[in-house]
Amino acid sequence: MYFSPPLLRSTGAFGTGLASVLLFALWLAAPAYAQPSAPALTEPARTLQASDAASLVPALPYRSVFADLPKGVEEGSTDWKAANKAVAQFPRGHIDLLQWEKAQAAKPKEQP
Repeated sequence: MYFSPPLLRSTGAFGTGLASVLLFALWLAAPAYAQPSAPALTEPARTLQASDAASLVPALPYRSVFADLPKGVEEGSTDWKAANKAVAQFPRGHIDLLQWEKAQAAKPKEQP
């Protein structure tokens, strides 16, 4: 009796297993053919000049990375001391905030 590996069988929806394996192998090997040949050689005089520590280097202008951010996103600013004082009234964190909210809900609302 003849035995054929499962990849070589042609059954059902899988089709020809060998053809699928070969196409996959060609797909994997395709980028290898697209590689460029050896890099272009540079001019030896310019390479030597660039390797010299005393060669002149053009100055690069400074440009802040925040220059293109939108202006006026914040509507106002808060004094950082006042913000820290407001947060400090809840020293135990979230549980103190929950208790404060519960106390505020129990107070009767004032009519203007």
